[in-house]
Amino acid sequence: SLISQYVSLKQAGRNHVGLCPFHGEKTPSFSVNAERQFFHCFGCGEGGDVFSFIMKTEGISFPDAVRKLAERCGVDLEERPLTSAEQEQLALRERLYRINDLAAELFHDNLMRHPQAEGARQYLKKRGYGQKAATEFRLGYALDQWTDLRDHLQLKEVDADEARSLGLIRAGKQGRGDFDMFRGRLMFPVCNLAGRVVAFGGRVLDDGKPKYINSPESPIYHKGDVLFGLYQARQAIRASGDALVVEGYFDQLALQRAGFAQAVATCGTALTGDQARHLKRYARRVVLVFDQDNAGRQATYKAMTALQQEEVTAAVISLPTGEDPDSFLRRQGADAFRKLLDSARPAMELFIEETLRQAGSGVEYRVRAVEAVLERLAQVKSDLEKDLYLKELARRSGIDTGLLQQKLRKITAARPGQATDRTGFAATTGRGPSPAQRTQSPVSDRAPTLGRAEGTLIRLLLQSAAGRRQFVQAGGMELLPRAEVRDIVQLILDQDATGACDIATLLPLMTPDQAAIIQSLAGFDPEEFADSLEQATEDCLRSLQKQALKKRSDKLWRELIPEAENRGDSALADDYRTELRQLQMQIKGGLY
Repeated sequence: SLISQYVSLKQAGRNHVGLCPFHGEKTPSFSVNAERQFFHCFGCGEGGDVFSFIMKTEGISFPDAVRKLAERCGVDLEERPLTSAEQEQLALRERLYRINDLAAELFHDNLMRHPQAEGARQYLKKRGYGQKAATEFRLGYALDQWTDLRDHLQLKEVDADEARSLGLIRAGKQGRGDFDMFRGRLMFPVCNLAGRVVAFGGRVLDDGKPKYINSPESPIYHKGDVLFGLYQARQAIRASGDALVVEGYFDQLALQRAGFAQAVATCGTALTGDQARHLKRYARRVVLVFDQDNAGRQATYKAMTALQQEEVTAAVISLPTGEDPDSFLRRQGADAFRKLLDSARPAMELFIEETLRQAGSGVEYRVRAVEAVLERLAQVKSDLEKDLYLKELARRSGIDTGLLQQKLRKITAARPGQATDRTGFAATTGRGPSPAQRTQSPVSDRAPTLGRAEGTLIRLLLQSAAGRRQFVQAGGMELLPRAEVRDIVQLILDQDATGACDIATLLPLMTPDQAAIIQSLAGFDPEEFADSLEQATEDCLRSLQKQALKKRSDKLWRELIPEAENRGDSALADDYRTELRQLQMQIKGGLY
């Protein structure tokens, strides 16, 4: 009775049969044995009991599957009582989900009915989308007004601080009231795997800047953990075996409209390990469909690394230069894209080819290119796959396979479980080495790795004088926890540049470790943050602020409070506890 809600079953003797929901097939090979309470597919080999079926089809954990089935059968599960802190956290998350739902309902209602949204409706119609797409993905429109959403949330008695933590409204300056974050924008709700709205992306309808504004991270949203459209696409991904990963909301919608329902989009980041794990639940292969510019290539190879670590096959579709999935489908149609999909190349094969090609014929640069490839191969989990790629690398580079195996073993032994490019060679970003990289002295292998917020922040500071001013005004230097990073930032701030800083002029002023950090960021696209510079800088500062709060909170809990209690200074211990509670409220409430 459960499986029949997902699969059309027919009686066949003592069993029921149907088309397998876990792979595409035309002849039924999926069998359900009601008497023995198990299922098995003779085509793909999937099988299990009722819990396994729910876990595989819904992409959820075993405890969640048990809860789902218990609710279906009316069984009360005995679970340990939640602590007061857990109850408070759970209640907060539910309130935040409700706020996002209220916002999504308002935006969607605006799009479907409000006279001021006529331009948005015409914009969607012009791009080929109608009511069906708007309803399925709950698309919406934020009116071009300062307080439309704020007033709506006030009528629903929503806590303003909680709405601010979600990035829906912002506090006005100089005593002015709160105002809406999203105004005059087409709205894309971002859902988690349970279908709950966790964030929004807002796009302008003209050539205004920034083109997109995205929700900041919050207690219910971590952009590296969510894929736009995965909630809607998960069954299609499981049926086809492929997941198509694109960069933009409209790219995902275009593929879905063209019949490729297995498409999802990243939310303004390169594919992360968490996102790769989500895709692994449904897909046997992930096909990356990113832009062919330098930033797109960089995102492709980062995604390849994340997928390799999860043992997911990664392939690449190479679109014509200047095309994205949306424009390609409009110009050439679904059949042409299907041909590209059928001829998708393994991502590692493409990486080897491009890295060696960009290195040129110079011995030194070809050696560094081979080392860069070996760094990536060290992350491949399958020994068979690794051996085949080593032979391919030997064939293309002219280096003996035995020497490559020996070098790979050294890399793996020195950096078990890691896959960073020690060379600083920009083949990992889709470019050859810059003149500064060619002349710079060798960098230290002990150079510290940057956290995501630190790395993004340095790139922003290198790119924009406005970003540097914003950083200084926010007191950002105090938020950087490590001296070596502060030293790098200070060197950048000391540059008298009205626009982007010239990395070549910075390198001679740096230590080898500092140069290694800067070189690891080389090759980024100068336009990457052009549309959301202020928001990106603010997000980095928020992330660093949160890290600082957590570090202080941990020190209070582990060191300062016990030390005060051991000295018998109860007053100081109480002060520390008060500070700890305030920090925990700030962190849980998503104020940072």
